[in-house]
Amino acid sequence: MKSSSFYRIFLIIGIITVIIVIFNIGITSIYENILKTGWWFFAIIGIWAVVYLINTFSWHLIVRDNEKNFKRVTFWQLYKITVSGFAINYITPVAALGGEPYRIMELKKYVGVHKATSSVILFSMMHIASHFLFWLVSTILLYLVFDPSPGVFWLMLITALFCLVALYYFFKGYRYGLVAKTFRFFGKLPWVGKKIRNFNEKHHEDFIKIDQQIAQLHSGRKTAFYGALMSEFTARVVGCLEIYFIAFAIGQQITFLESVILVAVSSLFANIMFFSPLQLGTREGGFWLATKGIAIDTELGLYISLITRIRETCWIIVGLLLMKKR
Repeated sequence: MKSSSFYRIFLIIGIITVIIVIFNIGITSIYENILKTGWWFFAIIGIWAVVYLINTFSWHLIVRDNEKNFKRVTFWQLYKITVSGFAINYITPVAALGGEPYRIMELKKYVGVHKATSSVILFSMMHIASHFLFWLVSTILLYLVFDPSPGVFWLMLITALFCLVALYYFFKGYRYGLVAKTFRFFGKLPWVGKKIRNFNEKHHEDFIKIDQQIAQLHSGRKTAFYGALMSEFTARVVGCLEIYFIAFAIGQQITFLESVILVAVSSLFANIMFFSPLQLGTREGGFWLATKGIAIDTELGLYISLITRIRETCWIIVGLLLMKKR
């Protein structure tokens, strides 16, 4: 598919998505809730500009493997691609992975297709791994601070063990690469296996090069590796300020730690229900469960989910505009 067709397709999908979200929420409701939030709404929007800066810094560490690549692509070019990539992820119906092909197509103009592919895969792996690290830390905080019931404790323990196992396999993927192994695995599937095997045979050498570049970050550039991972983790913690600001704007007194727990529980629930288009209903359900679990007014959870959806819509529009600005 030509890149121009790719951009047009996602631009159309993005516009349709924005219209659907606005229609579901209602223009009057959006206006009233922005007024209710007041000047804090600009802080809520602005905090995500900071989050995307930290995300871009993480990706920048991955891309900057030598002076040649560093000169070809600037930090602000990566920032533009990062924001647009996340905007596409928001509107992707399943697994929120639509932004990755866009990132590869944009970055390959600067560093070539192999480096672009490996760096985007690494960035996505860092982003996902930071999710598991964030959930793991949150379960520990929830246990230490909120004295959970036996039922919640066992649920937390299962979540923590799952996160540890997931992090183990992610680190294994960083160490040895995973692209070639992934295609070999899917090549064993019925019906589609033969086509995948043929595709793998045709591009096997390319996949080996990509895996070598993935492994090289972990083995040869450990400072960049752990810097990128901790940057992604930091971005998730900074993003929790959004919940703190929303609650403060309407006079609800919650701590920043409670904001972290709210984000952890709601994001875990939303990712379990990853197949829901635009996370419709899953985010609201996640915030409702989170507020109920730590004895906060459940109406706050529903209000938070509404404001975050409005914020998300604003950044989808920004991302689509940046895609148009080429």
